[in-house]
Order: sequence, then structure tokens, then C-alpha cells
Amino acid sequence: MCKSLNIISQSKNGTVTFCNHSKLFQLIFNNLCFELYEWELEALKSYIEELDIAYWENQLKHWSQQRKIPISVGKKHFIILVNREEITELLTLLNMETRKVELLGMEDINYTFIEN
Repeated sequence: MCKSLNIISQSKNGTVTFCNHSKLFQLIFNNLCFELYEWELEALKSYIEELDIAYWENQLKHWSQQRKIPISVGKKHFIILVNREEITELLTLLNMETRKVELLGMEDINYTFIEN
């Protein structure tokens, strides 16, 4: 475990961090934790982007489980099942683009100030 993790991206259910010492990215999503090199992280991102969500939801529509989209990880016998919302959140996490937060100005606030 790296002592100096830099948070790269964060969402409701996950975090992507980077350790300068080990040069590893750490993806934590729900109860899963992956330590990946940059090329592995990019490969995972590409794989998730190419998933045919509609196909899997249609293919497994009569399945009793809520999560119907498989993500194959490593060996053939280890598959993570996710739903459409989790895929969207994962892609947002893996994009790692810093978004500029626009602050409101005084003229943007519609409030009548009354001194008592």
C-alpha cells in the first residue's frame, strides 16, 4: 500500500488514486479494489467502453439478478457483474478529466437581503 496516494477521480461508489512511488493506479469501486499500471487501466477503460450494454441486458432479461452486464477480469473464471448505472459511473471514474467548477457570482443569486 502506497503512503502517498493522490486522488485522481472520485464518485459516489469509487475512487481512482495514483502512487508516485509504485507507479500504480488504484481503482476502488464498491467492494472491489484493483491495482493497475497505466496501460492496464487504459485497457480496462477501452474494454468497458466497448461493452454492448443493450445486448447483455436483452440476452439476460429473464435472469433474476439485477446486474446483467459481465466484465471479464483476468482469468476466464472471474467475472464481475454490473448494471447500466454502474457502467456509467465506472466510465466517469476512468475518464479522470478534471472538471472546472464554476462559482456563482453575486448577480447569479436571486435573493432579497433584508436587514432586521
